[in-house]
Amino acid sequence: MRGKAFARFELYRDFGAVEALWREFENAAALTPYQRFDFLRLWHEHIGANEGVTPLIAVACDASGKPLCLLPLGKFSRGPFPVACFLAGKHANYNFGLWRRDFAFDRDFVQQLFDALAAAEPELAALELHNQPFSWHGTQNPLLAFPHQPSPSTGYRLKLGENGEAVLTRQLTSSYRGRIRGKEKKLTKLPGYRYMVASTPEQIGRCMEAFFVQKREYMAAMKIPNPFDEPEVENFLRAAATARVLEIHALECESEVLALYAGVTDGKRLSTMISSYTASENARWSPGIITISHIVANVADRHFEIMDLGVGEAEYKFVYCDEKEELFDSFIPLSSKGHALVPLLRAQAGLKRFVKSTPALWRAAKTVRGLLSR
Repeated sequence: MRGKAFARFELYRDFGAVEALWREFENAAALTPYQRFDFLRLWHEHIGANEGVTPLIAVACDASGKPLCLLPLGKFSRGPFPVACFLAGKHANYNFGLWRRDFAFDRDFVQQLFDALAAAEPELAALELHNQPFSWHGTQNPLLAFPHQPSPSTGYRLKLGENGEAVLTRQLTSSYRGRIRGKEKKLTKLPGYRYMVASTPEQIGRCMEAFFVQKREYMAAMKIPNPFDEPEVENFLRAAATARVLEIHALECESEVLALYAGVTDGKRLSTMISSYTASENARWSPGIITISHIVANVADRHFEIMDLGVGEAEYKFVYCDEKEELFDSFIPLSSKGHALVPLLRAQAGLKRFVKSTPALWRAAKTVRGLLSR
């Protein structure tokens, strides 16, 4: 269907009022798992509301009342300036909105959407939209029609499309696979050793308890702040796991959870979100790396198309992923105040990208962060 002006615009400030529409639209729209209703409702209930974030869920409909797009935004503060950002903030690796698959969105359509948002919420200074993929499952991001810049960090993903053994053989060298098998042989001697996808309340509870303990130990050893110590973040992740919004993959034995990765999924892609591993003597056998191999095999055998290891650079991602996923940020003024604010937001994001892409500066920044946390 060719793009054209929408017939009706609604701005919802309450999850309950938009729930039925949102859930139904998920079946007809291109979206990432981070923009599903359940994920964002739980985030707002446990984190967003405590931070004073007001939902601004923008919906454009056609003449028959069916939604064409839904932008799950919230009103955040940047100093004295209110701005609209994607809900979930730093807790979502990817931000895309919900866009009807059979509709061609042009720049005029999206501009009309932004104009309607500014008219409904005249206090907003600007749109500040981070970590947007260029496309998702073949649907191009309509916001590419507007000025944008590279995000500070990059995503890393692995193309699947074959059975698990074939994917691992394609991606990993024979010597690397041999080292993994050798290390796992050591772990198989532990009583009750196994890989699992947590499926019962008891398994989920045990994994999440282990995650918070392991993260606390790791962050303390690294002498850096632990964001998972914040009660609202812990409550959000526990609620998401309990509601099966998070899918948890783990290695465990009778005495402990050795390692785990948890992520969100849309049936075609697993997007990992959190991970941890033991600090016990079993850590020498690299349970985190072994867990990734099991996850790749699991989701490939379930006929997923892609698995990603999230946004941000790490050595293990270079081993397991065969594609970098470039992301972009959009800073779009909605008022005269926004025209003053947007250059500052663009410069701030650009500086962050420069620091992260310059190894010496990034090492220095992490050192300073560690010193400040003490």
